[in-house]
Amino acid sequence: MTFSERLAPEAVTIDERREGTSFALPFFVFQGARDVLTPPGPARRFFDDVDAPVKDFALIPDAGHFAAFRHPGAFLDLMLTKVRPVLDHSSAPRP
Repeated sequence: MTFSERLAPEAVTIDERREGTSFALPFFVFQGARDVLTPPGPARRFFDDVDAPVKDFALIPDAGHFAAFRHPGAFLDLMLTKVRPVLDHSSAPRP
């Protein structure tokens, strides 16, 4: 946690919208429903502002900020059901 404590002052000053909200590639937000570092409400509002060819938002129940590590099965399921189909479709040969 001492490493995380050093990141905290910089982390609270990040303005994701300053980086832009328009992306030419798919955009996914998968996070814990109980994330206190990136709360679901503000994350969803940012997601709603994003313009991307494909986008999806999902909360992993009973998970916090490290949802992908603490609930790897749920995270993998989202990757396989939400991301992989987009990748499979985009890599298909085009006529």
